[in-house]
Amino acid sequence: MGNVEPLVSVRASVRGLRKLTPNHLLAARLVEQATGLPPGVKHPNQLLATLRRAAPYLGCHSLLPLMEALFRWTQPQDWEPGEDPIVWPGNEELASALGCSERHVSRLIAAAIEARLLAPKDGSDRRRRGVRQNGRILWAWGFNLRPMAARHAEFQEVIEAGELARRQCRALRREASASCQSLEQFLALAQQNGLEAEMLGAWRNEAQHLRAGLRRMEEPTALEAVVAQLRNLAASGLAWLEQALENADMSGSADDDVRPILTTIHSRDPERTTVVALREARTGGALPSPLPAMELVAQPPCTVSAEELVRLAPKLGRCLTTDRPDRPDWADVADAAAVLAQDMTIPRVLYAEACRLLGRRMAAVAVAIISTKAAGHFRQAGPGGYLRGMLRKAREGSLHLDRSIFGLREAQAPAVRGHARRSAWMARRPGTEQAFA
Repeated sequence: MGNVEPLVSVRASVRGLRKLTPNHLLAARLVEQATGLPPGVKHPNQLLATLRRAAPYLGCHSLLPLMEALFRWTQPQDWEPGEDPIVWPGNEELASALGCSERHVSRLIAAAIEARLLAPKDGSDRRRRGVRQNGRILWAWGFNLRPMAARHAEFQEVIEAGELARRQCRALRREASASCQSLEQFLALAQQNGLEAEMLGAWRNEAQHLRAGLRRMEEPTALEAVVAQLRNLAASGLAWLEQALENADMSGSADDDVRPILTTIHSRDPERTTVVALREARTGGALPSPLPAMELVAQPPCTVSAEELVRLAPKLGRCLTTDRPDRPDWADVADAAAVLAQDMTIPRVLYAEACRLLGRRMAAVAVAIISTKAAGHFRQAGPGGYLRGMLRKAREGSLHLDRSIFGLREAQAPAVRGHARRSAWMARRPGTEQAFA
C-alpha cells in the first residue's frame, strides 16, 4: 500500500488552547492603542473606580469582583509608557480570593475577555507566570489590563449617558405618579359633588394599569410613550371634570326642587306653575314664585317700575311680546326676562331657581341687570355663572339689586338730562326745530 497521511482533526489540533472570538481580537487591538494611563488618571485604581460606575450600564456588574481581584496584583509602575500591566494569578488563588470554585473562575475570565476588559497573553505551555525585578516586570504570561485604560473615555461617556437616562426615567416615573394621583383626586371630587363619573373611573383604572408596567422599564423612550398616555388621560379627566362642575354650578344647587319654566299654556299645566302665575298676574292677582311652598329669600326693597326697567335694560325691551311695549306691566317684563335669559344661555332650571329664591319680579330685575353687562365682563362661567353668584349672595343676605339699579340710572342720567335741556331750549325758541330738521 502507498503512504497514507493520518487525518488530523481541527478539534484535536487546538485542544488545550484558548478558544478565540472576535472580541478576543478587539481586546488585543485595545492593548496596542493604549500607552500609559489616560489623561487625568494618576493611579490604576481610578480606572477600577470608573468601571464600578459604568458596570450597571454595561451589563458587567457580575465581573467586578474578578476585576477588583486582578487589580490587587498590579502596581502603578506597570502602567507607565512602554510597560504592560500584566497580572498572572492562578485560578486557585483567584478562587480563594473570590470564594468560588476554580471552574467558576474560568467562566468569569472568559466573560471578562469577551467584555473586552482584559486581554490574555498566553505562553507556549499555557501557564501564567512572571518575574519582577526592582518592582518592574521583566517578563510575564497572564492577563493584560491595558484595555481598561484604552476604554476609560468610553466608560465615562457610558456613565454620563446612563445617569442622564436614569434621571429622565426618575422624572418620568414621578410625572406618571402625579398623573395617576391627579385622576384619583378628580374622581374623589366628582364623587363628592355627586357627579356621574364612570368614564373618570375607567380612565383611573387604565392609568393604574399603565403605571404598573413602568417598574420594569429602564428605557426613557419607552417610558416617555407610556407617560404621554398618562398625561393625556389626566388632561382628559381635568377637562371632563371642569366641564361637569361648570354645568353643575350653572344648573343651581337644588335642582330637585326646581320646576322648569313651561312655555306652553296648555290646560293640563299643573297648579301653581309659572304659566298659572302669569295668568294670575294678568288678571290682577299677586305674582307668586314657581314654588310658593318654598319661602323666598328676603330682599331689600328695589323701587323700580316695569317701564323704567325696560328703559334701563334695552335688551329686555326687545324681548317684550306685549301689544303695549310703551306701558309694560310686571307680567310682561317677567315673560321678557325668561326669553332674555334663554338668549343669554342661562339654563332654564337656573332661572327657575332665581324665581324661587327672589320672586319673579326680582328675578326679572336680576336678568335685566346682567343683560347690561359687556361681553368681556363675564368670566368663564358666563352670564349663568354671574346669576349663580347673585343667588349665592341672596342666600347670604348681601345681594342689593337697588344699588345696581341706581348705578344704571346714574349711567344714563347725563344723556337724559342733555335730552331734557335740548327739548326745553327748542320749546323756548320757535323755529329751531325746523332748523335742526
